[in-house]
Amino acid sequence: MLNRYPIALSTLSLFLVACGSTDPSREYQSALPSEPQITPKTEVQNSATSWTGQTTGNFRALLPCDNCEQHVIHLRLNDDQTFQLSDIKRSKQRQRENQVAGTIQAAQGNNQQDKQNQHPSQNTANEWLLNTENGQAYARIQLTAHGLQFSLYNQKKTQNQQKNETQVFLHPVENMQVSNALKHVDIQAEHVQNVEVKELNDPVMAHDYFLAIHNQSDQALQLHANDLVLVDQQYQEYAAVVDPQFLEPIPTQQKQWIKVSFHYPASVQADVIKIK
Repeated sequence: MLNRYPIALSTLSLFLVACGSTDPSREYQSALPSEPQITPKTEVQNSATSWTGQTTGNFRALLPCDNCEQHVIHLRLNDDQTFQLSDIKRSKQRQRENQVAGTIQAAQGNNQQDKQNQHPSQNTANEWLLNTENGQAYARIQLTAHGLQFSLYNQKKTQNQQKNETQVFLHPVENMQVSNALKHVDIQAEHVQNVEVKELNDPVMAHDYFLAIHNQSDQALQLHANDLVLVDQQYQEYAAVVDPQFLEPIPTQQKQWIKVSFHYPASVQADVIKIK
């Protein structure tokens, strides 16, 4: 009878050792610091070469144009490591649109070995290549706290010529509801996300919106700033502030993008933009 106790104690000791062997690894994993956020909606994963968990959604820029009236870039980044890009140049006579689709690939400097050999000021983490469906590098993007640094490669180059880049900043955008009273005019709105809003008079802030206005009527459309009103969820109205360059008449059967700013407190929940 006495011989059973040592056996039982030995068995119990082995059982406790086996059960406790995984605790240190769990404690180590839980102590690892979390990766910083790229935008409030997404969180970067540990693997810098995998697109999984990176920033996704719609990004847009309204740009000046030397040889046209307006230049608009719209980029859609998807969870499945693909993208769709629309590059539009609008003139008074016509509109040219270049649509590109392809895959997202980690830039060369995104691997861990390169980052270890780089000075912090040269770190290329969060840089990605946009490759066309035939594998050609079309553009490069860098994720930042407020959107994307977008570098478009010059596609017209000789074999031995180094790639030139046109750099612009793309803002994340989110669809906004529109109440449109104009006939034969289609209007879509986007709220510009993650921008550093200007503090005007605490707690009033300036919030930016992009409006795509398609004039389908048989005459030119002339909008004024007082034609645009933002309504919050408490039915309070806020007047629009529009740069005069965006209030040029829109010719018949043409589409134009304008940038509008509404001034309201950060605590306000915007509901709809009304077009009178």
